[in-house]
Amino acid sequence: MAAVGGLVFFSLSGATAYYKTPAELNTEGPAAGQRVRVAGKVVAGSVARRGAETDFDVTDGKATVNVTTRDILPDTFGAGVEVVAEGAMTEQGVFSAATVLAKCPSKFKARV
Repeated sequence: MAAVGGLVFFSLSGATAYYKTPAELNTEGPAAGQRVRVAGKVVAGSVARRGAETDFDVTDGKATVNVTTRDILPDTFGAGVEVVAEGAMTEQGVFSAATVLAKCPSKFKARV
């Protein structure tokens, strides 16, 4: 039984990535290369595509983080959309995202 518990703990420990806001990332900043997730809204006018690479800024209203990725972005990605980017900070202070997820807008609205 202890072996099963150890195996589960070991398998989950490598997959753990915490969510941080841009403000938390800027103040508590993880070490360069440490895997983490940052969540916030895409800043309007910040999206720049250069070939296979896309740069954009993510904000939580208090701070902003520059993100760069080569990931294929979801159709719902755009200015003002809530995203979660998973990756690591570079030594240059840019968040290099391996994956970017975008929140889907609600298609259901309450009747008034």
